[in-house]
Amino acid sequence: MIIISMSVIKLSLIACFGFILYKQRIIDKRVLKFLTSFVINFSIPCLFFSQLVKDYKTVLSYPVWVFLAASLAIFLIGLVLGILISLGRKKNLRREFFSVVSFQNAGYLPMNIALFLFSKALRDEFLIYVFLFLLGFNILMWSIGTFFIFKRKDEPFSFKTLLNPPVTATLAALFFIYTNLARFVPAVLLNPMEMVGETSFVLSMLVLGCWLAKVELQDIYKRWFILLEASFLKLVILPLLVFLIVLRFELFSLFGLFIILEAAMPSAASLPIIVDIRGADSKFVSQCVFITHLFSVVTVPLWLGLYLKFTPYSL
Repeated sequence: MIIISMSVIKLSLIACFGFILYKQRIIDKRVLKFLTSFVINFSIPCLFFSQLVKDYKTVLSYPVWVFLAASLAIFLIGLVLGILISLGRKKNLRREFFSVVSFQNAGYLPMNIALFLFSKALRDEFLIYVFLFLLGFNILMWSIGTFFIFKRKDEPFSFKTLLNPPVTATLAALFFIYTNLARFVPAVLLNPMEMVGETSFVLSMLVLGCWLAKVELQDIYKRWFILLEASFLKLVILPLLVFLIVLRFELFSLFGLFIILEAAMPSAASLPIIVDIRGADSKFVSQCVFITHLFSVVTVPLWLGLYLKFTPYSL
């Protein structure tokens, strides 16, 4: 439990560093835009491709559909919870409420927690889980899922949204793996990609801290009830339901720990960007992201500690 708490605290300190840099205007909006674009469009795709291809034997030992099903299941549990709690209420902020409960910080935080929590062998396997999980999650968050939640009347679906850079990099890596070409990718190509990809660990937390620094907190007290409600659903009820499912099916392994961790994550840091693009209330979503990340410093170690206590699995 102490090791888990220290891992989360270390990550929080890196995010706090980004928070301070943005508040002090050392990182401004232009620099933050570049860093966000660099991480999403370049360093993370490099990390995904290099890690998957390098560990292609591990990838082949796990069916991809399991991770796709897991990402869909966690999304649907969050969506159903949001819909049930919102029944009979006014439509104001309903779509935004659904989104903050349905989409978690599925990449930045789990990758960085693995960096501090696991030995190298376990970390590499855990990262494979993250990358395969994100294949389904990114399609849901950047395309199908948010389209369903924020769909405007008579709005057509664009298939171009399915192929964002992280998804494309993952699909390219899987193509090399399942066509048996991965073993022929030269180290002279993979090693530089891996080096660039590893910058994602620190940069992603700095970017997270900067985005949290952008949140407007002046009138947060006006929405305190719905913010706490969303946080409770996201950080307590959703992981509790997933925890019970994991116990029921006896997923006492690194995969089970991974599923609990994904379910316990706070709302997605990049969700305000998507919500703003969709013309919804990005200010409310930003406040939810801030509050859930703040509370997750306590709740994430709690859920991981409960998993290690009530299952035979140990680190």
